Parts: sequence; structure tokens; C-alpha cells
Amino acid sequence: MSEAPDPREALASIQSTREGMTERMTHPVGYDLVCAAICGLMVASQGLQKPWSLVALLAAMAALGGCVHWWKSRFGWWVNGYAPKRAGRVAYGMAVMLVVLIGVTMWGRGAGILWMPLATGSAAFVLSILGGRLWMHVWKRELAEADG
Repeated sequence: MSEAPDPREALASIQSTREGMTERMTHPVGYDLVCAAICGLMVASQGLQKPWSLVALLAAMAALGGCVHWWKSRFGWWVNGYAPKRAGRVAYGMAVMLVVLIGVTMWGRGAGILWMPLATGSAAFVLSILGGRLWMHVWKRELAEADG
């Protein structure tokens, strides 16, 4: 057996691996588009009458689960978006944004504003793309800066 590695060498190896991982990993734009479309559907569908709003919401949540499954099968791992501190703030911000947009959509349905689901669903689509890209950027930076 070989000797135990020097702790400094081990930490340097870990840091090098982290930096290499973030440089090699490409975040497909198509993934963002699909997830954003699902988020847009989740928000806009709340303008539908019951029970269709609930059916569409559950279908969208299942589709997001499918996105997680696809990511795991493609990359071999999945990161809980809420766990890394700074990236988690982005994820919480995105969750709050979606809940607010769902609330506005439901308010618009009650007020009879027919165009509200289109506006809020479109906003959710765009903000989900931007938020997903921001989250990945922050997560990669956070991973590269970690002390091990």
C-alpha cells in the first residue's frame, strides 16, 4: 500500500477536479427552453377552469420531474438547487417568482382578465430561462471557489 497523501495535495487535487468539472460541463440551452416552457405552462394553466388548472399543474410538475430524470441520465448526477448557499438564493428567488405569477394568474382568472395567463405564462417562460442560466453560473462559480 502507498502512504497516505499529503492533505495539501489532496485539497489541491479536489480543487483541480472541481475547476475541470465546471469548465467541461456544458449546460444545454434546449434544457432551459423545455424547463422554461413547463414553468410557463404551470403558471398560465392556472387561468383554466377547475379541474383543468389542477390537472395541468400536476402534469407540469411531473414534466419537471422528467427533466430531472433526463439530466441525471445525461450527466450522471443531480444537484439540489436549494442546497448551495448562493445558488440556493437564486433557486428560492425563482420559486417565489413562480408562486407570485401563479397567484396573479389566479387573480386574473377571478377578475375575468382573459389575457392574464398569456402574460404571466410568458413572463414565467422568460424569467425561468434567465433564472436557470443565472443559477448554473452562480453554482459553477460557487463550486470552483469552494475550499474543499
